[in-house]
Amino acid sequence: MQAYSRINRISNIKYGITGFFRQNKIKIFVLIFLAVLGILTGVFTALKSGISVYNSQDYNLFVFTNGNLFSFDIFFSRMLSHITVIAVISLGSLTIFLLPFSYLIYIYRAYLIGFNCTLLIVLFGFSGIFTSIVIIIPCQIAVTFVFIVYFCIMINRAIEKRRFGYCEKPKFLKVFLITLLILTLLNVIETLLLICLNGNTILVI
Repeated sequence: MQAYSRINRISNIKYGITGFFRQNKIKIFVLIFLAVLGILTGVFTALKSGISVYNSQDYNLFVFTNGNLFSFDIFFSRMLSHITVIAVISLGSLTIFLLPFSYLIYIYRAYLIGFNCTLLIVLFGFSGIFTSIVIIIPCQIAVTFVFIVYFCIMINRAIEKRRFGYCEKPKFLKVFLITLLILTLLNVIETLLLICLNGNTILVI
């Protein structure tokens, strides 16, 4: 009986996940496209900025590139960044007229990912490539995926409020706290990887 109940619960979770992605596939595609666009813009900007290993101190990057942030300062700085992003995205759930601000911070964050990884490679060469490919890109893809799911939920809440004047499910606080918990775990993983592998960093995103 317990085995059947467990199987039924797992089946319901799978159905809920597949149903969510099926219903929000257009939104997900648009958000992925915007993330890629933001990343490419960041890459292009970094390449055109003229920043190199010889003039990085002129851009106030020295404090970030010499390892002074390799402590839990990284964790708290990134946590503040995550909270800021989900807070602004959450504004979009209040009304569809606030959604543009949610899109802007989402795209800007993607821009910073591309900018950061490109500067790491420019300034640190092989070490920057290693840090970007092994640590930053995988972790940031996971974080961006969490933001995409959360963004879709907030968009749906805004649309439902627009149509019916209220939104009962999913409960905002529950979704917010679960998202924050997942982002915290991903933050811990990325921070520990940077510390353990002695990875370089420039921007704490």
